[in-house]
This record gives sequence, structure tokens and C-alpha cells, in this order.
Amino acid sequence: MSQSQNATFTSPTGEENLMNGNHKDSESITDVCSNEDLPEVELVSLLEEQLPQYKLRVDSLFLYENQDWTQSPHQQQHGSDTLSPVLAEETFRYMILGTDRVEQMTKTYNDIDMVTHLLAERDRDLELAARIGQALLKRNHVLSEQNEALEEQLVQAFDQVNQLQHELSKKDELLRIVSIASEESETDSSCSTPLRFNESFSLSQGLLQLDMLQEKLKELEEENMALRSKACSF
Repeated sequence: MSQSQNATFTSPTGEENLMNGNHKDSESITDVCSNEDLPEVELVSLLEEQLPQYKLRVDSLFLYENQDWTQSPHQQQHGSDTLSPVLAEETFRYMILGTDRVEQMTKTYNDIDMVTHLLAERDRDLELAARIGQALLKRNHVLSEQNEALEEQLVQAFDQVNQLQHELSKKDELLRIVSIASEESETDSSCSTPLRFNESFSLSQGLLQLDMLQEKLKELEEENMALRSKACSF
């Protein structure tokens, strides 16, 4: 009976001691938080063990490529969106200003809702930065392929221009030879000396050949003009 009474009397004393201890702890925390002279960095260091530790796992340049990650509907919805250079620049400028939010997180460390909200914003910024990086890599790859194709077209165009210039020089030389032959034939035909039959036959053959050469000359001149215009277009 005495032991039970002792137990009955000691239990309220233990509860009172526990309540007093909790009350002292709460008073110490209140004193620490309400003390204006205590530096803010020291307040953060006192509660550093209570802050959650976050670690990111990035296995590649592309977000959620690993099967261990769970791809969200938000990522699937915006995965094929193309980002304009203006939007990418403004987004990076917004993310550079994230130091202000770090200071805000330091000031509101005792508000768990605000800290959670800021961490969620930070996660969205990381996701957006990854999508911007992926879009820039794809755009860089496309531009590299276009540059290579344009370089190949430029080489082919130079080869074609050189070939046209070579053909043009040959046809200019042929035109010069035909012109000289035509002038010599006209000079011979203007002579009024008597001719024999064989000479008259050769003259008729020469005139016929001259007509053919003049027609050929006309065709070559037209083709020459076409080649010159085509070379100028390149």
C-alpha cells in the first residue's frame, strides 16, 4: 500500500518536471527567436539540423531520361514545345535573380509553407533550365547540319562555275576562229578575176560552207549568251 502511494505521489512530480523542462525549452527557443541582438546566421546555425537535406540525381543532360525518374504529366505536356531565344533569355535572367529567393528563404526558415513553396519554385526552375538546354542542343545540332549542307552546296557551285568558265573560254576561241575564216572567205569572194570551172565549184562549196559556219556562229553566240547569263547568276 505504501509503495502504491509512493508511486501515486511520484508520478505527478515526474509530470511536473517534464512540463517544466518543456516549458524551459520553449522559453529558450522563444528567447532565441525574440532576441534581436542575435545574428541571423547564428539563428540558422541553431536550427540547421532541422532543415531538410535535398539531393538531386542527374544521370544525363536530358531531364527524366532515366527509368528511375517518374515523368510528370507537366513534363510530357511541354516536352515538344520550342523555346524562342527571347523566352530563353528572359528565363535565364529570372533564374539569375534566384539569389533574392535564397535570402527570402533564409529569412523565412521558420515558415515551412514558404520554404516548401520556394523549393517547389526552385525545382520548376531546374526543370525549365533543363528543357531550355535540351532545346538549345537540338537547335545547335540542326544549325550544324544546315551549315554542312550549305558548305557542300557552295563547293558544288564553285565547281560548276569553273566548268562553265572553261566551256565559255573554249567557245570564245571557236567563235574567234570562225570569225577569221568568215572574213577571209568574204575577201576572196570580192575578187573579180576570171575563174575556171573547178575554181567556181570550190567557190560554191566555200560559200555553202560559209553559210553553214555563219549558222553555226549564230548558234554559238546564242549559247554563249546563255552561258554568260547562267555564270552571272552564280
